[in-house]
Amino acid sequence: MRIVAVVLLLAASVCHAQPYPTKPIKFVIPYSAGTSTDVLGRLYALKLSEKLGQTVIAENKAGAGGNIAGEAVARSAPDGYTLTFSTSAVHATNQALYGNLPFDPIKDFTHITFLVSAPNMLAVNATVPAKNMAELIAYAKANPGKLTFISAGSGTSPHMSGELLKSLTGIQMTHVPYKSITQGFADLMAGQVSMTFYHVPVIYPYVKDGRLRALGVATRARSALAPEVPPIADTVPGFDLKPWWGLSGPAGLPAEVVDKLYNATTAILNDPDMRQRLSALGFDLSPMTVKEFNEFVGAELVKWSKLVKDSGAKVN
Repeated sequence: MRIVAVVLLLAASVCHAQPYPTKPIKFVIPYSAGTSTDVLGRLYALKLSEKLGQTVIAENKAGAGGNIAGEAVARSAPDGYTLTFSTSAVHATNQALYGNLPFDPIKDFTHITFLVSAPNMLAVNATVPAKNMAELIAYAKANPGKLTFISAGSGTSPHMSGELLKSLTGIQMTHVPYKSITQGFADLMAGQVSMTFYHVPVIYPYVKDGRLRALGVATRARSALAPEVPPIADTVPGFDLKPWWGLSGPAGLPAEVVDKLYNATTAILNDPDMRQRLSALGFDLSPMTVKEFNEFVGAELVKWSKLVKDSGAKVN
């Protein structure tokens, strides 16, 4: 019996000594299929799987503006087998917008590194007569409350883009959140809702094929993917808003796990093929160290919380 016990102990030690990861990793995507986060998340999960030599399973967990996914990850075991995207909504906007969140966007997470950002594009359907931002603002003022804009949920950057435009121009528009953004796009192109401030990688194909009309991008600089579309700030000074995505896990991840994920992600983002694919999708890369990313998330929480307060944005 003593020999058996020693053998089992040695086997357990060998098992314990195996380097991370030794089993499949779950990557939680906080929004539904068809969103920019979903497109990016599935691409990243595939590349991470290749880099780590272990299966990475992408799982959509949509709802409550990303808070359902945020809570699930925050409450998961800090072992590196449950990861997620930290986003400008879940980890910067939602605390101010929703009030008492079931998690702390800073303390309940291990923020590992920044991945990408992407500008939003304001696109309208054919029922909206405006051909540019000045005409849109004039139309909205002449028809208060008639315009509607869609998003993938309250607190997401398309929602906050609309609130910022309302705040800076004094126009009235109604926010319409969708749990399934694909349904939202269908309603948008059918004329049931007016417009969206959606991420360029997702919305621009509908502009190129003529189903929607682009009026502006939400950043001061033009998008490399759609250089012909002017910044909204050219007409509305001060309009500048850019959503972002980073890699995070629950608080307390071991240092060796953080290092492994940071190094793997850095290698993925430095891969020429991946850089080309992300650029073609309209994403901008801005590598950050772990320290830089944690400082960035803290600053973004302050910035987006102020936007919520100044705009008077509410959960729909």
